Amino acid sequence: MGGAVAELRDRIVALRRVKAADLRVNPKNWRMHPDGQRSAVSEMLSSIGFVGALAAREVDGGLELLDGHLRRDIAADSEVPVLVLDLNDEEADKMLATFDPLAGLALPDSDKLADLLKGISIDGNAEISRMFADLMTTLEREEDEDEEDEQREVVGMALQPHEHYDFLVVLCTTSQEWNVLCDKLGLVPQKRRGRMGTSRAIRADKLLKLLEQVAEGKTKGKKK
Repeated sequence: MGGAVAELRDRIVALRRVKAADLRVNPKNWRMHPDGQRSAVSEMLSSIGFVGALAAREVDGGLELLDGHLRRDIAADSEVPVLVLDLNDEEADKMLATFDPLAGLALPDSDKLADLLKGISIDGNAEISRMFADLMTTLEREEDEDEEDEQREVVGMALQPHEHYDFLVVLCTTSQEWNVLCDKLGLVPQKRRGRMGTSRAIRADKLLKLLEQVAEGKTKGKKK
């Protein structure tokens, strides 16, 4: 876990209320907003209103967006709250590229999320209803998988007395590398706990034996 930063700069210089249509679209904006998301965000804005500000910076006398393009489009004729940031070109690009992905790195507390979802009523928007249903289905599936994982043990991988696990990670950059590696090492699918997906495991003693066989084959080849 990262430690606390000693000094954090406050880059917010103002909070303004600006007509949404007057905000400049950032030409480097990489986010695309499908109709389903637009419908869901419109519903939330209609039922709750603005609970967070858009973010922009001063550029040639105008405000260029860094976050909030979809809300700008939906509320084009309305005034919206905008945080004005003091960022240079490089910092603005960095924020534009990482603001949403960094938020997406958060992991849910499944129990708290499930309790929260159960207490929320849906007002009939199809996209929001589908999103909530998908979240509930995912939580239920993960709960079932966790229960199964507690009862399932990877053959040959149980810890013995006074043992501990050390790991070696091999990075495959192409599907071909991955498939060849699995074939040569005889790796088979092993279900990992929870939502981490499928992995493959091989004991060190088996890997060492395979490496010895490869080395022996090369030695015999040289002698020939």
